[in-house]
Amino acid sequence: MNATGTRARRTRSGAPALLLSFAIALLAACEESPPRPGEPERPAPPPPQPSAAAAPPAASSAAAELPSAGAPGDAGDPKGAPAWQGTWEGRYDAKKGSVVLPPKVKDAVRQKDDGKLATGPGTVTLTIEPSGELKGTAKGALGDATIVGKVEDGMVRASVFPEDPRAPNAMTGILVGELKENVIDGRLRVTGPDAMLVRESPVELKKK
Repeated sequence: MNATGTRARRTRSGAPALLLSFAIALLAACEESPPRPGEPERPAPPPPQPSAAAAPPAASSAAAELPSAGAPGDAGDPKGAPAWQGTWEGRYDAKKGSVVLPPKVKDAVRQKDDGKLATGPGTVTLTIEPSGELKGTAKGALGDATIVGKVEDGMVRASVFPEDPRAPNAMTGILVGELKENVIDGRLRVTGPDAMLVRESPVELKKK
């Protein structure tokens, strides 16, 4: 057999293998290349599924997203208005107040106070805002007065100012009280312009 015949047989036997390699390369290129115009898009491969250990329990996720129930008094509770919010009214009965002096110190001026001036009954009215700020008035034996203060940590602390600071017996002082269930258990203590008259009285205020 001549060399020409040998080369022809080799060419014929290698042709199928070459065609097979070309077909495989063409298929791989078709898979990676974008679809031609007019051809339907090939579906994207599905994303890898997370393992069971990585997925959070459905019940735990739902519980984490639910808001916690508000305690009574929270802003979200329609019935949770602060206990002190509102208008409070009470009465006092002013009497001569005690003054603690250092040992062996005598106060002749206060000793002359017979307790008849600026003593007797009166009224106190307070209006307390949700913020705790309070304003009010006092009327009666101690004269007309304005009350300004605040409720903090269940305690009422307020200053008392006379409506007419030039009045002969204009009283200035404080009102301190403790906020309990339905009452403000307080004490009123004031003094005159020359600090010679001291008057005090317990005050129990109830919500109006």
